[in-house]
Amino acid sequence: MVPNVVGSNPIFHPSLHQVIHYQELENFIFGSAPKFGAICARLELKKLRPSEDMYPFKKAKLNDCGGNLSGRWYIEFSAWDVQKSKLVRKRYYEVNNITSEQDRRIYANRIIQQLNKLLKEGYHFDVNKVPSLEESQETQTHTLSDTVSYALEIKKPSIRSASYPSYKSTVKLFQKWASENRLHNMDVVYFDKLRAVYFDDYLLVECNYAAKTVNGHISYLKSLFQVLVEREIILNNPFKNLKKHKEGESSKNLAFNQEQMAQIKKIVESNDPVLWLFIQFIYYCFLRPNEVRQLKHSYLLMDKNQIFVPSHISKNGKDGYVAIPESFRNVLVESKVFNSGQEYLFQGRDEVSPISKNVMGSRFHNLIKHLNLSKDYTLYSWKHSGVVAAYKAGIDIKSIQNQCRHQSLEQTDIYLKSLGLNVNLAINKIPELK
Repeated sequence: MVPNVVGSNPIFHPSLHQVIHYQELENFIFGSAPKFGAICARLELKKLRPSEDMYPFKKAKLNDCGGNLSGRWYIEFSAWDVQKSKLVRKRYYEVNNITSEQDRRIYANRIIQQLNKLLKEGYHFDVNKVPSLEESQETQTHTLSDTVSYALEIKKPSIRSASYPSYKSTVKLFQKWASENRLHNMDVVYFDKLRAVYFDDYLLVECNYAAKTVNGHISYLKSLFQVLVEREIILNNPFKNLKKHKEGESSKNLAFNQEQMAQIKKIVESNDPVLWLFIQFIYYCFLRPNEVRQLKHSYLLMDKNQIFVPSHISKNGKDGYVAIPESFRNVLVESKVFNSGQEYLFQGRDEVSPISKNVMGSRFHNLIKHLNLSKDYTLYSWKHSGVVAAYKAGIDIKSIQNQCRHQSLEQTDIYLKSLGLNVNLAINKIPELK
């Protein structure tokens, strides 16, 4: 749950002295400032009819309490009241829901520009005037919950199919939390960094998720809220500067040692040669199991000793190439699978699709389960094993970076350290002083 804040509704920032109740927030529309229709609905302004003359008004302006954020800022303007036959002053206090001075001024300026445009067009107060259907549609609200779903739909085409369920799960979890804390119907513009921190705390404390899981959820939301920033729906990304939690070293997908690899090779090579070929793609080419299963014969460029990894199967979503080591090239040339006429190297039963996602993993597990290895050893472990073998053989880190398709040497360095390879073996080659 969101922590209680003394003297205010717990869902709002404790530094704000003037806040509005969450029920009022339900009447807002999303945006870096509410749209015209929403401002009209909030301030009860009515549109000028063709038969009406222009009404007098006083322009909107900001009272910023001399820049004091603890004071009660407001935007003030005067519009004609038809029933009272005079100018009536109105104040707009919602600027106080923006926490930083810079963002508050930006928000206030946008409100002022919109208000003054409406006043110049003749908008006024008239309680007896019924809004047209068009005006009513303009005042429909867009909530925090709806906006996150909207961001996911916008982002969906650029998300890998394997990652989309994770994004969707994060959105569902976020919406559940927002609903429990009465935030789901608030204007997304008011969802600030403090509330993002509260959600982060919720994942850590109430859900008891590991640091890596929490970092993953926050990363997905950061990406989705950036969609809203780019479309000027919100000013800032509330998840952008959240500090990542320190992750402990994972024991998942451990690299095999030499003895284990020899044992496994003896079992798999004789009992399931297709699986053994699958494993060698992972070991020699540093490919991921999900990438290997989707390889087509056309992706193997034997004349260049390369494998093309297209963006739609690559984890990083980019086209890339990996080298085919000479020792593995000979294996491929002699392989019956390689010389078959099918489209995919590892074809599914329907003969038009690649083998299903978990088939090879299950076959591998079933073959080696009597070796009493922990569940932390998986098919993916062969990628780590290949990298460890390459590093210990003295292959330079730049070549390992290229084969892993990492974007930077720093990423490769972090990866190597995660495998316990934090000693540069090349140091041993420094000549002796004489």
